[in-house]
Amino acid sequence: MVKEKSIEVKVGALVLFTTALLVGFIFLLGGVGRGGGFEVGVDFPTASDLKTGAPVKIAGVTAGEVQGVEYWGGRLDPATGRRVTVRVLLDLDPEKGTTLHEDAQFYISTQGILGEKYVEIDPGSWQKPTLPAGSRREGVPPMRMEVLGQQLTRVSAAVTRILETNEKTLGDLLVHADQTVLDARKAVHDVQQIVETQRPAIERAIAHLETASEQADQVALGLHTAVGDGESLKRSVAHVESVATQIDFAVGPIAKDARAVGANLKTASEKLRDGGAGEMLLGPGAAGKIEKTLDRVAQAAGDVQALTGNARTGRGTIGGLLMDNELFMDLKLMLKDLKRHPWKFIWRE
Repeated sequence: MVKEKSIEVKVGALVLFTTALLVGFIFLLGGVGRGGGFEVGVDFPTASDLKTGAPVKIAGVTAGEVQGVEYWGGRLDPATGRRVTVRVLLDLDPEKGTTLHEDAQFYISTQGILGEKYVEIDPGSWQKPTLPAGSRREGVPPMRMEVLGQQLTRVSAAVTRILETNEKTLGDLLVHADQTVLDARKAVHDVQQIVETQRPAIERAIAHLETASEQADQVALGLHTAVGDGESLKRSVAHVESVATQIDFAVGPIAKDARAVGANLKTASEKLRDGGAGEMLLGPGAAGKIEKTLDRVAQAAGDVQALTGNARTGRGTIGGLLMDNELFMDLKLMLKDLKRHPWKFIWRE
């Protein structure tokens, strides 16, 4: 009798232990006790086989469970002003739910080997305001594998039709591509042979270029040494400008004196011609010589007058050299260019 009671006690203890273990599994696997009253409604175009009681995770951390999956069928929600197909009610832990922000994103994802559906939440950026309890948000539509499979099937069929229709053309393209690759390899090989054959000439050309570069540097250094800072050239230009100014200042009185001398010589010549005064003073035949001499002097005075006039107006070679501002500016620019780029006068492209 005692033995039978001992067996009954053991069986009862085993039943109690099994019951406690079953309750523990229910709590762990069924999600009993998760959540905590922070409710959020999320609208999706499809539930994607999401079940009530599925876990809800925030940044990969379990934060609640799916409290319900409601099918609205496109009815208008007066609170949000939009039509709803499926609304998923989430029950979150308040401590974790208060970390969600206005730009939080809601996804229906898959976990585990068996592909159990659950809701994943991206809490959003901390700069945004927090999401209040009882909010209604739009979720990111889940990727439907059957739709993706249909699209891939259509794409595959279209590619097959293209290949079958253009089989000959594609074959020709492959042949041409193969030939192009061979030609390119041959061209590279030929170039390599040319480089190997002409390597001494190429090395000499490079050496000559280096020598020419060194010589150009020496010439530039010599020009820089000769020109210096350009002060001597500046002084020369200033001297030319000063001489031109002095010549211009002196041309006026010279022209005036030449006109006066010419007039006096003309008057004297006329007096010698009239009344025989030259014959009486200098003897026969001398008056004619003096008249010729005076005429030549008058002509020379006229030439001087014309020369100075041309010089003042910039005509003729002397006038152009003395009065042409453009020529003067060209000279200044040439000297500046010589100072800045002395190599241009040695090396021309």
